[in-house]
Amino acid sequence: EAGCGAVRNLAGSAENEVKISDEGGIAVVLEAMKKHAEHAGVQETGCGAIRNLAGNADNEVKICEEGGIGVVLGAMRKHAAHAGVQATGCGAVRNLAFNADNEVKIASEGGIEVVLEAMRKHAEHAGVQEAG
Repeated sequence: EAGCGAVRNLAGSAENEVKISDEGGIAVVLEAMKKHAEHAGVQETGCGAIRNLAGNADNEVKICEEGGIGVVLGAMRKHAAHAGVQATGCGAVRNLAFNADNEVKIASEGGIEVVLEAMRKHAEHAGVQEAG
């Protein structure tokens, strides 16, 4: 959880987004999310890291290539009741969807339904509503 949180925070700058990707950080975050799929804290900070890393166009492509869309949507499905996972997951989906190919992939993997369900389930949570 702390590792994904550190990457999330470091990926707050454009320069660091590139450095983290170049050092294999996308794969590390996705692997942590896969290994700790039951841990909502890892999923929340992992989705936050992916959200921030996807602020870079090259990273949007790389995240998709490395299976990140499925990992994020899986986290959102598994932790549907957790508003934090839903908010950061919606943010990751939003940023990944700036790439047209990713839009298609998100839709084909059921991402539209996942985001809408998050917004329905967490109607009173401003973070989910803003990101969704």
